[in-house]
Amino acid sequence: MKITLRAALGVPLMTAAALALTSVPATAATGDLAINGTTQTDPSGCYALDGTASVVDNLTDRAAEIHSGADCSGEVVEVIAAGDDSRVTGAQSLFIP
Repeated sequence: MKITLRAALGVPLMTAAALALTSVPATAATGDLAINGTTQTDPSGCYALDGTASVVDNLTDRAAEIHSGADCSGEVVEVIAAGDDSRVTGAQSLFIP
């Protein structure tokens, strides 16, 4: 049985092309996220919190997750919906996609 290079590469290349066409690009949240008065416009990623008490004003179009540990580790202890605010106590970090 003879397999040509074109046949050997055809399936993986077609699969990669199909995946690339169906992937939806990730986008950052749109709007402002304020943590203790410091504002981030169109935030994305992990942000440190005070650990004792932080005031979070989520004026974005995405929900923000509050994590018990630093660097967005540990359990999610609260979710601040888009447009909401919260006084967060005892948490170490915030993640927003």
